[in-house]
Amino acid sequence: MANKNANQSMEIYNIEAEFDFEVMEGVLSKQLEESFSDLELVEKDRATISNPDSLGKVVLDEVWKQFGNQIGLDMTNETLIQKYDREYPEQYKDIADSVMIDKRYKDANKAMKEQQKAGILKDEYTGRDLRPNEKANLDHVVSRKELFENQRRKQANLDVSGLANKEENLKPTNENLNKSKKEKSNKEYVKTREAREKLLIEENGKANKKVDESNMSDVDKRLIKEKNDRYLNNKLAADDDLMMQADKEARKAINKDIRVNAAKEVGKKAGKDALKTMAISALFTLLKEIMNGLIRFLKAKSKSFNGFLSEMRDSMKSFFTKIISFVQKGASTLIGTIVSEILGPIVSLFKKLASLIKQGISSVRDAVNYLRDKKNKSKPFTVKVAQIGKIITVGLVGGSAIFLGEVFEKFLLTIPGMQIEIPLIGTLANMIGLFLSSLVSGLVGAIMLNLIDKFIAKKIKEEKDQQIIGKKNGIMNLQQVQLTVAEDRVVALKENAMSKISENHALAKDIMQQSLNKIFDDNHASGSKNKNTITKNQSELLQMQKDLEGLL
Repeated sequence: MANKNANQSMEIYNIEAEFDFEVMEGVLSKQLEESFSDLELVEKDRATISNPDSLGKVVLDEVWKQFGNQIGLDMTNETLIQKYDREYPEQYKDIADSVMIDKRYKDANKAMKEQQKAGILKDEYTGRDLRPNEKANLDHVVSRKELFENQRRKQANLDVSGLANKEENLKPTNENLNKSKKEKSNKEYVKTREAREKLLIEENGKANKKVDESNMSDVDKRLIKEKNDRYLNNKLAADDDLMMQADKEARKAINKDIRVNAAKEVGKKAGKDALKTMAISALFTLLKEIMNGLIRFLKAKSKSFNGFLSEMRDSMKSFFTKIISFVQKGASTLIGTIVSEILGPIVSLFKKLASLIKQGISSVRDAVNYLRDKKNKSKPFTVKVAQIGKIITVGLVGGSAIFLGEVFEKFLLTIPGMQIEIPLIGTLANMIGLFLSSLVSGLVGAIMLNLIDKFIAKKIKEEKDQQIIGKKNGIMNLQQVQLTVAEDRVVALKENAMSKISENHALAKDIMQQSLNKIFDDNHASGSKNKNTITKNQSELLQMQKDLEGLL
């Protein structure tokens, strides 16, 4: 430290040797004043770092937060697929026949029969013409069952009949091939063709063998065997390329409708969910601020109507400062809804998974925003980790509350009277379950957050202590430099004064020398008659000159 200060002093001295010492002393004084000001600010910051709020307040805040959060998540929990299943609980057998009696199917079937009667009907699966006396069927390329089970169709809120009876999905073919295909997709039918045809040929051979072994007449045997062979040939006549082309056209048309309508439905739901979440968050925050204002008013020693209005104004101001947080929650819900619907078929298998996804997205958003905030970049790594831990803890607590609420709800539903429906929320059991889960999770979460806050406060205090020590060391160094500069200035002033004195002495010597020389010159010019007098004066002047030289 001493060497460092010495080097610093020498460096400053060399700089100041070229400039005015007074300017340098002014710079040092200003730096010292700023350092004292910085030290004061750091000490004030440290003084404001106290232990986190009392556990009671933390618990209350966390319970309020969880309760509002759970209600918002519960109101937006249902996916579009779950909603469709709730609104249309019918089974496949309930809708299979309705597809066949749909007006669109009847009209298409009637048009097919008219074409067949006119001799212009083509089998779309074999490429052959269907004769008027042949049995023709109008096949659903993408089967009714496949469309019924399609989860994206439910998400798009489209009925099976509308998709199944699209023009591109209705293809005429012979009855034997249609019955052989059944509910299989064209792709599946083509893929298993080799094994299927081998089985069909074996079954036809067995059938003909039985005919041969029967007691029928030879004519009947021939007619029946010809019929069996014709049916077999109708099934074997399927053209793979034609079937796959028909499948491609049908699916393209169906998937387009599903994609467009699903995007519309997801967009509408995401917007509604975001607005619901923002409304619930704003409502609970407003209630909380008003209650806090009432508590402050009741705790005040002097109470008046003006005092009450003042507290309410403060509550409203505090509420409006939090509006940005409502928008952020709405944005998280918007993204969460879209993600939930993208994973729709999976999410729909679990009642609360959509809420869990939204809770997770909200936590991730909070963590990213914290790390991106410029104010937090200079914080110690341990404090950053602890803050992220708080965010993750809140997410985990919210996630556990979701499932805990479901457990409470199932239990409460067994109690008479708990099945009463509450508009926009659900059953009474659901509401009480939400409250109980929020209470339990709020208590646990508050305790964990309190512990993390204490850890963070400790780390920040340690950081401030290090800053204070650094500031004090910097002030001491500046003071040492300032003292060195002052001492150097005194030395410089002393040397400067001595230099001036020497210069003045030299100047006086020159002046005296010039005067004496002039006197000597005048004496030489006056003549010999005054020689004795001059000699005497000259001796006296020479003695005076020696005395002056000795003095100088």
